[in-house]
Amino acid sequence: MAVSVRGLYFIITLFLGSFFGSIVMLGPVLPLMLLSPAWYRWITDRIVATWLTLPVSLLELVFGVKVVITGDGFIPGERSVIIMNHRTRLDWMFLWCCLLRYSYLRLEKICLKAALKAVPGFG
Repeated sequence: MAVSVRGLYFIITLFLGSFFGSIVMLGPVLPLMLLSPAWYRWITDRIVATWLTLPVSLLELVFGVKVVITGDGFIPGERSVIIMNHRTRLDWMFLWCCLLRYSYLRLEKICLKAALKAVPGFG
């Protein structure tokens, strides 16, 4: 029973954080998109990186997830490509855990399959 309560807490917190975070954090900077697209992008990159710490924190605090990073490390100032063969959306959250450790969360860019462009809302 405790696992399902924690899972419900996780999902509700993520949903409310997404909903109100979009309105409260991203809403006020929306006019900046018309005035200065470069500044809008700079600010939203930082806001989204701040928001992405919420799922990482929830994974670590609520579920006790520990991420161990092995292999080649990121080289500061150099671009890196991470290829994921993910089966679930949770894989993105584990990637965010890794990127947060290296302070690269705000620099993340995601490329998806071309077929996903046709999906309403996401495409």
